[in-house]
Amino acid sequence: MDSLKANVLNEVRKLFLKKKALVYLLLMAILSFVTALFISNIQAKLIFIAINSISYPMMLLAIFTNSFLPLFVFMAASDLFPGEIADRTLKLILTMPISRFKIYISKLVAISIYVLLNFLMIFLVSIFSAFCLNITIPSIMSVALGYLIDVIPALVLVIFASFIAQFFRSGSTALISSIVIFIGIRALSLFNTLLNNNVFTTYLNWSSLWLTSGTNSLRELNLLLLLLSYGIIFITAGYYLFDRREI
Repeated sequence: MDSLKANVLNEVRKLFLKKKALVYLLLMAILSFVTALFISNIQAKLIFIAINSISYPMMLLAIFTNSFLPLFVFMAASDLFPGEIADRTLKLILTMPISRFKIYISKLVAISIYVLLNFLMIFLVSIFSAFCLNITIPSIMSVALGYLIDVIPALVLVIFASFIAQFFRSGSTALISSIVIFIGIRALSLFNTLLNNNVFTTYLNWSSLWLTSGTNSLRELNLLLLLLSYGIIFITAGYYLFDRREI
C-alpha cells in the first residue's frame, strides 16, 4: 500500500510538472469567468435573455464535460502511458519494487485526481461568476450534486482513455487517435439510437438527464450499472494490455 501511495504521488507530480496541465486548468478558470461576464453583459442589453445562477454553472458543466474534459483526459493518458514509453522513463519505473498492477492503478488515480481538480475549479469559478451576475443562488447543493454526478462518467472516460493509450508507443499518436475514436463514437451514436442509448460517451453530462426529465430511480440505477460495467471492462482490458506489453 505504501508503494502504491508513493507511486500515485509520483505520477501526480509528473503530470503537474508538465506546464500544459497547469495551463489548461488556468485556461478553464479564465474561460469560465469570461463567459459569465459575457452573459451578464448580454442580459443587460437584451432583456429577453434570461439565465439564473443555477443554470449557468450547469451550462458550464455541460460545455466542459462534452468538449474540454475528453481533451484533457486524452492528453493526460497519452503523457503517462505511451509518452513515458517514448521517453523511456517507464522502463525505470519497472525496475522499482512495485508491481505493474500498482503502476497502472497509480496512473489511473493520478489522471482521476487531475480530472477532479478540473471539476472543483470549474465549480468554484462558476459559483463565483454567478454572484457576478447579481442573482441570488437558490441552492448551491443542487449545483454541487450535478457536478458530483458527472464525476462518475468522467472517471469511466479516464479508464477508457488509459485503455486506448495501450495500443500506442507515441504520446502524440495516442492523443490524436483517442480524439478521432471519441469523435467517431459520438458521430455514430447520432445516427444509431441503440448505440446512443448504450454507449458511455452519451452520459458524460449525466446530470442533465436529472434536470430535464426528473429523477427516475430505476433508470438512474440502470445507467449507473452500465457505466460501472464499462469501467470494469476497460480497466481489465487496459491492465491486460499494459501487463503484457514489452517496454
